[in-house]
Amino acid sequence: MAFFITDKCVGCTACELVCPVDAINGVKKELYFIDPKICIDCGACGRACPYDAILDTYGDLAVKVRRTEWPKPVVIDEICSGCKYCIDICPFDCLSLEDVEGQPWTAVARLTNPKTCVSCYLCEAACDKGAIVLMAPENVAPAASKRFQ
Repeated sequence: MAFFITDKCVGCTACELVCPVDAINGVKKELYFIDPKICIDCGACGRACPYDAILDTYGDLAVKVRRTEWPKPVVIDEICSGCKYCIDICPFDCLSLEDVEGQPWTAVARLTNPKTCVSCYLCEAACDKGAIVLMAPENVAPAASKRFQ
């Protein structure tokens, strides 16, 4: 079962704006709908909904989370091969390749646009090397946390 919008929805569009796969449709100020055939169960809509109107895949109320607390992708440089799968799959252009300091022949993925990231986990799932892990900002090492700012 995909995420589901209840009749508490007021049509504010918050869920639609963060959906990375355009699974949410509706008319502003009316009840919105999630297409279960498109929904990838990332939970971005539930984290964004200010009206507690979205149920998760288990039928539980999706919890609203402040955007500053959403998990962000952390790239493990030693594992990243620079293949660009994560960059290509990101619907909000949050990631890009950057040169590794002191190694101009090597480029790795970096979160370069954290404000547009909706924590959809698509980049993490696309990385066949396991070089990307989404982590809450408070769980990131100090060196990596600079990337969130």
